[in-house]
Amino acid sequence: MQARVDAQILQAKQAEVASESIELPDINSEYSDSDDEDRPRTFDPPDWAQSPVLKQALVDQSKLNPDDIFGPIKPLKMEEIFKDPKKYHRFRARTSSGNWAGTDELTAAEELAYAKKMGYIK
Repeated sequence: MQARVDAQILQAKQAEVASESIELPDINSEYSDSDDEDRPRTFDPPDWAQSPVLKQALVDQSKLNPDDIFGPIKPLKMEEIFKDPKKYHRFRARTSSGNWAGTDELTAAEELAYAKKMGYIK
């Protein structure tokens, strides 16, 4: 009985290894960039756009929290943007499943974790 179980386990392992070596062909889609890769480069960026100083400045800026510069994002008030009273009913209060101001609101701990993940703070 044990020999039969061992043989089945061995057969299953061999089948797994064989299936891992299958290579699927690349399928072009309407979103494929393969045609673009063969096209000669027609845009030559200006020297200032290739500057190592600019590159370093962009790297340094990537760790700045945009909220520290621009302030936190304020709630979007659709009725102020689209003032047509006939269409106001479309901007009714959200249901509890989409209410981000209640219990679904981001906590301070979640905002802090995000800022750490983005590298805004250490």
